[in-house]
Amino acid sequence: MAGSKPRRYLCSQLVTLRWGAESHIVNLEEICRNEAMLEADACVPVSTQVTLVAEKSRFHGIVSSAEEHEFGWRIRVELSPLTPWSLDAFAPEHLLDPSDLK
Repeated sequence: MAGSKPRRYLCSQLVTLRWGAESHIVNLEEICRNEAMLEADACVPVSTQVTLVAEKSRFHGIVSSAEEHEFGWRIRVELSPLTPWSLDAFAPEHLLDPSDLK
């Protein structure tokens, strides 16, 4: 449906976030076709181009926000339209569709 929001999934999966010469293990917390939300120990500057490596899949994107909190950093990545996420491309081990709870 045009103009509808992409379905957002809650998840918990360790993945690798790469930017420049940096590479860190982060926790993937939420994902949808065009966005991923991560928990990380290190800050990644806003507007940084990154690659999210999840098993054999790679998703490219740009950091749109990075918020520090008590336990680290919450990082939002806007995924490139050239590498959108889908369940066929990568299915996190712990995945929940919140609409299933209704």
